[in-house]
Amino acid sequence: MGSDKSNKVLIVVLLIFIQLAKPGDAKLSEKLARNNTESEGTREEKFLSLFSIVRFPNVVCTATNSYNGTCLTSAECTTNGGTASGTCASGFGVCCVVTIQTCGSSTSLNNTYWQNSGFSSAYTTAGQCSLFVSRASSDVDQLRLEFLTFTLAQPDSATLSTTGQCITDSFTVSGSANIVPAICGSNANQHMYVNIGPGTSTVTLSIITSGTTTSRYWNIRVIQIPQNTDYTAPDNCLQWFTEAAGTLVSFNYQYAAAPIVQHLAYQDYTMCIRTNQGFCGVKYALCTPTASYPYGISTVAAGTAAPGTVMDSSCAYDWLQIPCVTDQANSIVTSVGATVGCASKLCGILGFTVTTDSTTATTSLYSYRRPFEVRFYTDYKEFLVTAAAAENYGFCLTYTQQPCLSTVTSG
Repeated sequence: MGSDKSNKVLIVVLLIFIQLAKPGDAKLSEKLARNNTESEGTREEKFLSLFSIVRFPNVVCTATNSYNGTCLTSAECTTNGGTASGTCASGFGVCCVVTIQTCGSSTSLNNTYWQNSGFSSAYTTAGQCSLFVSRASSDVDQLRLEFLTFTLAQPDSATLSTTGQCITDSFTVSGSANIVPAICGSNANQHMYVNIGPGTSTVTLSIITSGTTTSRYWNIRVIQIPQNTDYTAPDNCLQWFTEAAGTLVSFNYQYAAAPIVQHLAYQDYTMCIRTNQGFCGVKYALCTPTASYPYGISTVAAGTAAPGTVMDSSCAYDWLQIPCVTDQANSIVTSVGATVGCASKLCGILGFTVTTDSTTATTSLYSYRRPFEVRFYTDYKEFLVTAAAAENYGFCLTYTQQPCLSTVTSG
């Protein structure tokens, strides 16, 4: 009897199992599973909607310390070795400022600030300190170096064969597609454009120092510039000015009666001025026209100098080249000065004029040749500072673009 009950129970269980295994019920199971999955998906969507992913561009931002940074997430800023200084992207990002003071460091981030170790205290270590810069993205083909602070040893002034050369200290650039001259001395507020060639992965910036008694300071902002922007400099321009008016200054220009500070040797670069719409010429004038010696570019290889303005082929050693520069406004055909129509090279100690041998600065000089470019060339040595009339300071010129008039031709 007990055995019959057990068999009946087993039969009932088997029937229930078979019933549950019918195809129709399998579809129901699938439907329930699908409904369950859809319910879970709906719940997940509702959950994610509370935590939406915010994306924002990595644009330039202004940090609380007035530096320019890059808008990044807090994690990205930490990964790039930066410091969060303020917020951006409506508070979703941080303004990340990258400041590097360690020699031999590398960076690929736009708006990197390269400073001497311990800045703003002096750097007195002898040796080479370098920063290795690689592209932030594949479309970057230029760097703009802004010398916010730049004080190195002055060029040599004791030996005629090396006067004007950066013997004790120098700043150099290697790996660039354009020629960048070595500089030294005082160059705060100057800038340079460095071209990155298609096969170049890294540009090296180096400060090379000798001796431990000189106090050096540098704070250089490294800006990465993409191709074909309205602020991309032409390939031949070491300096690029985009405003309608501004100032052109030779490296290490420090006008002073004493001590005499000369312009650098081994310089050959072009300063370019973007032609703004509606302008056909440029007026150049001395920054300090009433000073005794506001302008000086050496003309003689020996240790003496003859005061006066020299032009064109007479500028055999150093010169400032401005295409067809005249003292006549709104014309490029009027004769100027005593003997010339227009000059292309200017040099000499005292004066800034196109009147031969004049020691008095003309009020203004003009050029109507485009593109607007000024080239500065110096050879391998300058005067001894003890030489007579050796005040070859270099130059500081203001420029002002001139509007197009019916009397002006393009030249």
